[in-house]
Amino acid sequence: MRSGAQIVMEALQREGVDTFFGYPGGVLLPLYDEMLNWPDIKHILVRHEQCAAHMADGYARVTGRVGVCLATSGPGATNLVTGIANAIMDSVPMVAITGNVNSWAIGKDAFQETDIQGITIPITKHNYLVTNVDDLPYAITEAFHLARTGRKGPVLIDIPKDVFIAKTDVPFPDKIERRGYRIPGAPSVEQVEVAARMIAEAKKPLIIAGAGVLWSEGFDELRELAEKADIPVINSLLGLGTFPRDHELSLGMMGMHGEATGTLAVQEADLVIGMGIRFDDRLTGDTSKFAPKAKILHFDLDPSEVGKTVS
Repeated sequence: MRSGAQIVMEALQREGVDTFFGYPGGVLLPLYDEMLNWPDIKHILVRHEQCAAHMADGYARVTGRVGVCLATSGPGATNLVTGIANAIMDSVPMVAITGNVNSWAIGKDAFQETDIQGITIPITKHNYLVTNVDDLPYAITEAFHLARTGRKGPVLIDIPKDVFIAKTDVPFPDKIERRGYRIPGAPSVEQVEVAARMIAEAKKPLIIAGAGVLWSEGFDELRELAEKADIPVINSLLGLGTFPRDHELSLGMMGMHGEATGTLAVQEADLVIGMGIRFDDRLTGDTSKFAPKAKILHFDLDPSEVGKTVS
């Protein structure tokens, strides 16, 4: 039998977490007591919960692994919101663990009771309120799976204090199967043929590489395409580092905070190839005037991004 707190720490170990960030509070004390038994998992004590969320975000960006942050109920949980919102906008894998009042007190206006699940629905890939310790092994395993697969993003798990204390013998799942959750696969042969034909026919093609190239570690593939087809490469702000800045085909970063070379080149291109990028307004400016002579060829893991801003 393991307590809910033990399950959380064991889950962190199973998921390869070596460092996480948090600030304690009353409902989290069972978990903080349990941390003493897991010396290989380092807890970074922050001064404010917002710091924990942003540090988990930064950890994920640097390591490529899921960042984990921890906060208590009420104001502790709500202080994570800005960092979680940042992670969903930039597709950063994060798991936020929040404590809540005892499960029997939920819905009764208990001290520091806040509906953090409802608050974070618009800014998470998914979130959970785990009121039964038997559900915790699956929920926390699924949370990490959702955070790191497909288009990456933050997931929140809200755990009442009594669930941290309660015990269960339910094992961790061997695999995750979530109904309705589909990880996009490779493009069809027909789509690849259309893209290849568009590239072959273009006279002034350009590639704009974004953070999706970074998260997928597609550096070599990007460079191979650029060199074989002799296509200049521009980076978005979050795509910096995906292509060597000193390469003869690099036109640097474009957009509001970028260089004129890339921005001007887009206006003369006849094909703009967007890779792992959402074509946000800081990159495009007025979309009606963006790349006026070009067709758009957009590669993105999330099909909903294709054609959303420019087409």
